Amino acid sequence: MAMKIVSQILGLFLILALASPFALAATYKYQDESGNTVYSQKPPENPDTPYEILEGITSGAKAGSSSPSSSNGASAPPTPDPQQDEEQNDIAAQEEQQAEKIREKNCEAAKKNLEIYTVYRRVRNDEGVVERVDENERQQKIEEAKQAIQDFCD
Repeated sequence: MAMKIVSQILGLFLILALASPFALAATYKYQDESGNTVYSQKPPENPDTPYEILEGITSGAKAGSSSPSSSNGASAPPTPDPQQDEEQNDIAAQEEQQAEKIREKNCEAAKKNLEIYTVYRRVRNDEGVVERVDENERQQKIEEAKQAIQDFCD
């Protein structure tokens, strides 16, 4: 019994020892030709493409710097620019504001839909023609509106 536990522990250590080089692999972040952000365990193929190392250690280099023994001739990533960080924060804040506006519009639409399907038995279809809604569809639309209110309204 004790021998079985010892062999399991040794097996676990062996697995960890074999997996540790992969855990230390660097993650490279760069933009491709299309402007898309790419995360990879290999640096970009084009040596002129700037990149940054996000984590891990390669060839004795510290995380956040490129390896001096890099075979692709890539230069060290630029030092963080406070102005660029501020611009990115501003962009993120603008995107958050836009998302909040969309959320508010969705909330208003959901409330309006709930009111329409609760109060009225006839609604305009996509062509603008007023038509009567059967009770099953009406109840389904009321439930959808209630769910949308839960999703989009505070």
